[in-house]
Amino acid sequence: MTTFIKLRLCLSFMLEKLQKLGLSKKESLVYFELIKLGEAGANEISKRISSQRTVIYNILQQLVEKGFVNYIKREGKRIYCISNPENLLSDIKEKEIVASDLIKEIKNFKKSSLNEGRVEVYEGVSSMRNLFEEIKNAKELRVLNATGEIFENLKYSSEHIVRHIKKNSKVWIIGVDSMKKTRLAKFGFKVKYLPKKAENLATTFIFDGKVIIQILKDKPFLIKIESKDIFEGYKKDFDVFWRNL
Repeated sequence: MTTFIKLRLCLSFMLEKLQKLGLSKKESLVYFELIKLGEAGANEISKRISSQRTVIYNILQQLVEKGFVNYIKREGKRIYCISNPENLLSDIKEKEIVASDLIKEIKNFKKSSLNEGRVEVYEGVSSMRNLFEEIKNAKELRVLNATGEIFENLKYSSEHIVRHIKKNSKVWIIGVDSMKKTRLAKFGFKVKYLPKKAENLATTFIFDGKVIIQILKDKPFLIKIESKDIFEGYKKDFDVFWRNL
């Protein structure tokens, strides 16, 4: 590849990058001419890119307003040159600031909306697996009516999930009587059991401002509630059960 072709490709890529930064095609051409020339008047630039002088003047004015181009007056004429190339980042930085502020507002809105409550319904093994990805990362986890049936429904991932919870979470489990015969009972969690007459297959997970109710009869059916008030209520009830078992 000749030096000339390499130069043409380099110039083409530079024009493309300028447009990706938000400059129009003609703004990019004018800016690029100023890069090559160092400084020039509107008349000279218009000849080099074969465009009307008034059009070039308007484009130069737009670039001046954006902070990408400066000018000085020499013998009564405006002579233009590019400003500090770092100014090409100014729009991006401004958008980044706006985006950061917006992200904070969205997060605050989500936090405040938790008090109003958010309820989602999930069905099937895949949904159960996805929710356990949330559950396994809980700092504190309270489980009411644990059945141990996770090993039947998530045959391939259950072992990893339970070991991860055992290693990384502070866990309290209140299990149904039949859980004693499952693999979950052998993992060394601190467990208290409900009497056999209180058998309930609706397992409730209480963690991180969330309550998940799981029913595994026929096919997995789960309800996720995100609400600070409901979470706190379930947590208090669980702790009362725990102390009195």
